[in-house]
Amino acid sequence: GGTVITKPFALEGAHLQLNVDAGDGGSVRVELLDGTGEPIPEFSGDDASSYQGVDELRFEPAWSNHSDLSVLKGRTVRLKIRLGNARLYAFQIRS
Repeated sequence: GGTVITKPFALEGAHLQLNVDAGDGGSVRVELLDGTGEPIPEFSGDDASSYQGVDELRFEPAWSNHSDLSVLKGRTVRLKIRLGNARLYAFQIRS
């Protein structure tokens, strides 16, 4: 497995999409951190869902109380993407 943590960036969109291959027993989990690397409540820890067997070009993760990132628009964030037996090819954030 591995973890990808992005550099801080200003969140301008609401929908995170991942091009990820976690098929054949793999997993992917996306958490959000603030600009300093601290977890953002409701978007990390137990609120970040773990997905098994996902193999999608535009996979959109969700969190316990949020289906998108709209409440964080305008904030500086980092993505923390945890992969288990999976490949991350790209990600994008769209409106």
